[in-house]
Amino acid sequence: MKNRLFLLLAALCALAFTACEGDGDADYGFSRIYMPQALSTGGLDNSYAVPASSSVNTYNFRVEEGEVRIILGVMRSGSFDKAGGFTVKVGVSLPATAEAAAAFGGEAMPEVYSLPESVTVPKGRSGESFYLAIPVSSLTRAEYAGKKWVLAVGISEPSAYELAERGTVTAVVVDVDALKALL
Repeated sequence: MKNRLFLLLAALCALAFTACEGDGDADYGFSRIYMPQALSTGGLDNSYAVPASSSVNTYNFRVEEGEVRIILGVMRSGSFDKAGGFTVKVGVSLPATAEAAAAFGGEAMPEVYSLPESVTVPKGRSGESFYLAIPVSSLTRAEYAGKKWVLAVGISEPSAYELAERGTVTAVVVDVDALKALL
């Protein structure tokens, strides 16, 4: 009797798993382009704290070739048309930076940074990373001690698809002293 019950349960489980096969590959949703870091607070706001914690394992920046490279990215939602690639322009919004600086208790980041002009997501992928780079030498300057820098980085002009209604501007909030302590 126990063996029959076990076999019956095993058959039901196998049937349940095979009934769901392939659903993960089905087309769903709308393809919209956004910045995942703009949604890192779960939609509360578009802030992106750097560093994310007091550990060197925050995974939102790396130090390479004398620069702090803050990891940003662009993604396409949905799974429809997985094969299509796209390009977006990357830029800074000064009005959004001023608004975010007031909201997060900081000041606009001085022009010590560099950003790419655009990001291309290759065919067959849904996203790509890019960096907001700040020279380490800028962080160690005495006049920047104790500062919290804010920079609103946004995406625009997609070559394909549409921009999402939200999540296209990330307010990068850099705690200079906390970042310097991790270098």
